Amino acid sequence: MKKLLPERRREKPQIVVTNLIDVILLLVFFFMITSSFANDAKKLPVELPKASSGAAIEGETLSIQVDREGTVMLSGAKIDDAELAARVTEYVTGDTNRPVLLEADEGANYGIVIQVLDKIRIAGGVNVGLSTKSVTNGTR
Repeated sequence: MKKLLPERRREKPQIVVTNLIDVILLLVFFFMITSSFANDAKKLPVELPKASSGAAIEGETLSIQVDREGTVMLSGAKIDDAELAARVTEYVTGDTNRPVLLEADEGANYGIVIQVLDKIRIAGGVNVGLSTKSVTNGTR
């Protein structure tokens, strides 16, 4: 007997890779963009003093914060003098010119800020910057 319809070959199931590549590419972009915002997530909220002569520091920095009450924090956690010295020493090991940024509240005790700055320098930090807010339109 003659068949009216030709016999169909069953095709093997295939995964469409182009759509998968598009989704993965979008996820990579999403994580790259959101990870750039994650660097500043664990900082103590300090009110920085204003300055018109400040310059931006490019690249990776070790940020140490001092709040109005004199609490010294690193990555959102309170640290003591010994831990501060150990972390700075660990950070500058191999390259003593790596930047350390001190962010002190404008109402912080000046003596405490100087003590923290002194501990950073004793620990080996030679490239120390003081963080400020930029002044817009030349007004203070």
